[in-house]
Amino acid sequence: MKNFQDKYCEAHGCAPADFHRRLFWRCLHRHAYPIVPLILLFNSDYFAADRELIAGVRRAERMNQVWEEIREYFLNPKHTGWLRRKANVRISARRLIEISKDFLPATGAPPSAYAGAEEDRM
Repeated sequence: MKNFQDKYCEAHGCAPADFHRRLFWRCLHRHAYPIVPLILLFNSDYFAADRELIAGVRRAERMNQVWEEIREYFLNPKHTGWLRRKANVRISARRLIEISKDFLPATGAPPSAYAGAEEDRM
């Protein structure tokens, strides 16, 4: 069975090596675009939690796996600080969910432990 990365790359005509970068920029909150290069210049690990989330969902074959990765993302100790939590300088979990739904079969309702989606702005 093909995973999310396989299906996404096939649909968008990209190499698997480009999956992380393409999905990151597609899920990034738009207002964060201009400051990402500056943040990376001073703190190359700032987006570590986002990279871990994308690495986790790339192997997903069903939506329940995406939900689990997102739950872990919001519990990740690297997902802290005012820029991430209040200014949303991070990827959008809601956008990732919407993209994932285009490629993965649904497996029921999202888990009730999913904290953060209600606050996640597109």
